[in-house]
Amino acid sequence: MVVGSMVMPKYVDPKIIYTPKDIQTDMLSDYGVNLTYIQAWRAKENALKFLRGHPADSYSRLPIRPSRVGSRPIVVVNGTFLKSAYRGIMLTASTTDAAGSILPLAYAVVDSENDASWRWSRVHATVNKIWTMTSNISDSLNAVTKDARELPVVELLEYMRTLLERWTNEKLLNANGTFTYLGKKYNKELEYNRTLSQKMRVRASTDYIHNVINGVKRFIVCLQNKRCSCGQFQLDELPCPHALAALRNNNKSYKNYCFPYYTRESFLQTYEIPVDPLPNESKWNVPQHIGEEVVMPPTGKRHPGRPQKQRYKSYDEVNAKKYKILTLNAIGL
Repeated sequence: MVVGSMVMPKYVDPKIIYTPKDIQTDMLSDYGVNLTYIQAWRAKENALKFLRGHPADSYSRLPIRPSRVGSRPIVVVNGTFLKSAYRGIMLTASTTDAAGSILPLAYAVVDSENDASWRWSRVHATVNKIWTMTSNISDSLNAVTKDARELPVVELLEYMRTLLERWTNEKLLNANGTFTYLGKKYNKELEYNRTLSQKMRVRASTDYIHNVINGVKRFIVCLQNKRCSCGQFQLDELPCPHALAALRNNNKSYKNYCFPYYTRESFLQTYEIPVDPLPNESKWNVPQHIGEEVVMPPTGKRHPGRPQKQRYKSYDEVNAKKYKILTLNAIGL
């Protein structure tokens, strides 16, 4: 108990790694106390209990936890395993904002990754166009939150809330510093497409249908439906080089042909509602029916051995590293 209280400050920041071996070393060098590994391990467990409480108690606080969940029609969904006493999975739904940065939309803690658990991220999708995928966005978000996955569930959710609070403030400052019609990422793409369109020739078939000639290739652009035979216009929802050539031929602005979500105005609206700080838990005004709700920890048994540190990789990811592409220099040619 005494050693646990002494080392407790080491565990305030979840990013700090302080192992039982470190406790043994510090106790011996600072106080001349020689601890066994099991004594040091128990000291760590006591320190975490002092600091965060018992993991099971964290679940009983969930009903009174204020939450803020949003949903968008185009999302990247992912699940990452937790490393606390009761394990579980944290599901996240994310997209990108008008600057091309990660925008977390919602997160949830579930006991396992299954069809019922994923339904939370899909129930509000009311449009036909839905991209549900896993990608580098998920991996990037996992990297940011990896140090918090050993926290009890309420502390994990508070970590996520403060992370979003900081991100929202930083991105609002970024949005206020944007002076182009489109956000940074999409404005850069548009300028690149504009450069490619300069040497293209245009022949109008109607007011809104154009033949665009690029060298020996010919593309058909329909400005009315915002489509091009190259497929890029309708896929990116941003004028492709052929569409920009047609717009220039008609003396029309590109602004009416970009997805509204890519604009600076949308960028500002995304972050205009702040993630408010929370007062001390003793100051929360909790409705009676919420306070009476009981949430129990998962009933599954804890697996033996050390918690898994890395996610299971797919077959393609594992085997991709086994093969290398040999360049001409690599083989001496």
